[in-house]
Amino acid sequence: MFESETYPGGLAVGFKEDKWKWSLERHYHHWFESDWSVRNLAKEVGHEVLFIRPKTSTFIGGETYQLDSPMSLLTFPKIKFSDRLRTGVVLALLKLTNRWKPLEKVTSENFLRRYMGESSWEVIWKPLFEGKFQDYYTSIPASWFWARIKKRSASLGYPVGGFLSFAKSLEKNIRKLGGKIYYKKKVESISEKEGKILLKVSGKIYSFDKVICTLPSHPFVKITKGLQQDYIDGLLDMKSIGAVNLVLSLKNKFLEDGTYWLNINQSKFPFLAVVEHTNFMDKKFYNNEHLLYIGNYLPHEHGYFVKTEIELLKEFYPYLKTINPKFTEDWINRAFIFKAPFAQPIIPLNYSRVLPPFETPIKNLYLCNIQQVYPWDRGTNYAVENGEAVARLVLGE
Repeated sequence: MFESETYPGGLAVGFKEDKWKWSLERHYHHWFESDWSVRNLAKEVGHEVLFIRPKTSTFIGGETYQLDSPMSLLTFPKIKFSDRLRTGVVLALLKLTNRWKPLEKVTSENFLRRYMGESSWEVIWKPLFEGKFQDYYTSIPASWFWARIKKRSASLGYPVGGFLSFAKSLEKNIRKLGGKIYYKKKVESISEKEGKILLKVSGKIYSFDKVICTLPSHPFVKITKGLQQDYIDGLLDMKSIGAVNLVLSLKNKFLEDGTYWLNINQSKFPFLAVVEHTNFMDKKFYNNEHLLYIGNYLPHEHGYFVKTEIELLKEFYPYLKTINPKFTEDWINRAFIFKAPFAQPIIPLNYSRVLPPFETPIKNLYLCNIQQVYPWDRGTNYAVENGEAVARLVLGE
């Protein structure tokens, strides 16, 4: 395995301050109870996973409302009562059904407006779709929404020690079985010669019988020689957006009501979600610091990708004070900023018809990335699920 980073983990990679017992992810992560692929993998390598039911809320109209159960939905005052009932019924039906194929023919916007009502769409769902998908929000298929509801659970899981600790457990087992892992090694080109796959890695050429590439589609196309043009065009048609996360270490709890995940449904806010990790995992693992994510999904050319943590904090500060008026700069121990250019695939209608296969036009070269987890959304569980599927393919099973 060649990895350009210093540590394993990919988009789930963690970092650790000197006084912390556990690592923290650059971008917020958790597992659902239904994430059996990654849960079984954790069990296989002997890594303990904690499951806790945290609190999820929504910030709208200058107030915070808990919105994570049928009862909290029924009492949510910002939408009509009839639409609350419709929303609850549709969510329950989506949870029960396995028939997602018809849903990929219609957009989430049309589906939600029709079956949950206008006020439900405008107040609850539209701000989240706009924040997550930006200009693409009206084109996302209802099958994507089904997958989010189908897999969601009230209790959330987290590997003991953090995702970096879990990745290191995998690394230990891989090495024990004879696998070789090279860090700070960037794959610069992929080509084929006489039935072998050649990789140029940090200036050195390696020859392999078979190769699985897990790069996003755009960089994969950029470094791979000999691909057919129609295949290239198909991959380049796949859109994605990036993520920018500002992480704050605080002296005090920010979401004082104990909320772990706060959706921002307030118009003109410059971020999508505020996630207080230490309202999920105990702050004792992090030197009793309160750890807060301020998260965004953004197009690659957005100005936040070139801002520093100080510049972004300055921009976010008045909005954070709106959420918690007690918040001051004196609360802040440290600020971190993390950016990922390929964080969220943009799924078009009828995506199952154009879903890229694991096999590429180059024999013995396989592509396995987050754009192939459909109908599910991106997540470490589906990375594991697809990793196992492509491994079986490579092994001829």
